[in-house]
Amino acid sequence: MPPALTRLKAIALPLLRDNIDTDELIPVSENTRVSMSGWGDGLFASKRYLDGVGRTLDPSFILNQAPFDQAGILIAGDNFGCGSSRESAVWALRDYGFRAVVATTFNETFQRNCIVNGVAPLAMSREDIESLAADVMRDPWREVCLDLNSGMLFRDGTADPGQAFAFRLDPFYCTLLTTGQTEDDLLETLRDAIDRRRDSLVSAAPWLRSGVLRKAEPE
Repeated sequence: MPPALTRLKAIALPLLRDNIDTDELIPVSENTRVSMSGWGDGLFASKRYLDGVGRTLDPSFILNQAPFDQAGILIAGDNFGCGSSRESAVWALRDYGFRAVVATTFNETFQRNCIVNGVAPLAMSREDIESLAADVMRDPWREVCLDLNSGMLFRDGTADPGQAFAFRLDPFYCTLLTTGQTEDDLLETLRDAIDRRRDSLVSAAPWLRSGVLRKAEPE
């Protein structure tokens, strides 16, 4: 599990489109590695690089333009991460430097892959997403700040409460991200409580130990 994530302050990249799928995030042609790291140069490869010239950056693609080439937060629309379930899509985001994606909705499998790889999938309303993206485009060098514990996101240096946005993140997923734990780690911390509960149930209903319910006695 990557380091715990509680607060993040970073340049934001606005890609306010719906249905950005995993093939766009990491094309099939980039899925040639056998390791779980080193995927950053393959992120948006079909759009970042000029056709037929290897890794020559396409200056027209927003991720290749300053300051967006330093972004750590991605802003998108509906159904982000749809398509195949390839985990390498999240590895590419993470290895490039993104620790959070803000979108209106996420593909469920992609969202799960984000959590286990330390990337925060934060859901916001369409109205707030559009407002945030427009504000970023007006002043792209001003960083976006987010706090997972409070569930709030705001623009750095703003004192205007109207520039603060609430996001949604499942409380269990939030715990994993903010503690840097895996589900197995969290389960281990609950082992004693689970054992006590099991013993209590078996004591009250001994037949549970064998996993076989006794047949009711005939009247």
